[in-house]
Amino acid sequence: MRLQQHQLEWTLRPLPADPDAAPRCTVNSTATAFVLSTGGFTGNPFHDYTDVLIPAFISAHRFGGEVQFLVSSYKSWWTSRYLQIFQRLSRYDVVDIDNDDEVRCYGSVVVGPTFHKELGVDASRAGSASMVDFRAMLRGAFGLERAAAEPSGDRWDIRRRPRLLIISRRGSRAFLNERAMADMAMSLGYDVRVGEPDVSTDVSKFARLVNSADVMVGVHGAGLTNMLFLPAGAVLIQVVPYGGLEWLARGTFKEPAADMQIHYLEYMIQLDETTLSEQYPRDDPVLKDPYSIHKQGWNALKTVYLDKQNVRPHLGRLKNTFLEALKLLPHGHTTG
Repeated sequence: MRLQQHQLEWTLRPLPADPDAAPRCTVNSTATAFVLSTGGFTGNPFHDYTDVLIPAFISAHRFGGEVQFLVSSYKSWWTSRYLQIFQRLSRYDVVDIDNDDEVRCYGSVVVGPTFHKELGVDASRAGSASMVDFRAMLRGAFGLERAAAEPSGDRWDIRRRPRLLIISRRGSRAFLNERAMADMAMSLGYDVRVGEPDVSTDVSKFARLVNSADVMVGVHGAGLTNMLFLPAGAVLIQVVPYGGLEWLARGTFKEPAADMQIHYLEYMIQLDETTLSEQYPRDDPVLKDPYSIHKQGWNALKTVYLDKQNVRPHLGRLKNTFLEALKLLPHGHTTG
């Protein structure tokens, strides 16, 4: 069995006909073994969930905890980061199978998780499993209190004010007027929070922050994967960078939103809202004909439109989007 680049190659061999020729078991287990790899693009939250965690859930949830994960290309920091998820799916310790000296014997083995689609589960293929089930599992794993974006019945409760979470970025695709965006949102009645997740972020702590939000806004990128922790009925606003990236933005976050029972809005960055307009002349193909850059391949597209671009949304246009989000929230989220 050949796994994707940066992952080890495994070979499956049948036992010899003579049972005495097989190595003796040093560990016997009644659980099902589940072999998976955390190589590839892990470390990027979108790929952590799309390539490993959601597929692992699809394959493992039916065992009711009677499954043991044998992880190849094991990274201790990565496994620790998502340990609560593995503990929710399994009653057994995660094994670094590449460096394990035991001869482990199981009644059955699952080799590799089942992938359905980006950031999603095809419920028609997975039996009773769905993204609703996966998100319920996440709430249990990380101790998230809000299953739905229901308003408080107490008129003095600050939670009567809808909370807006701005996903902040540095380096590329950053909001250059983030403070002004927050001030404008507060003038509409939002309780505003700003979060900047990175590889060192405590997943549980950040998940609780996201779960407290009613609306989350951010520029297209891995940080929007945190939509997984939003309560049902919340709103995701994806700010799509300039450069004909609608197909990318919608495939990664718009389409998964419906299965998560999350409302989805887009804010398309225009030419006068991107720093690319300061880097290139007006008649440059980067600005005039983005699809000519797309034709040069993923690396060219990524370098220009994802790595070199920051944004400054028009507050007037963005205000309309924030107001639209308010209308989508459950009845009772008023600003008066």
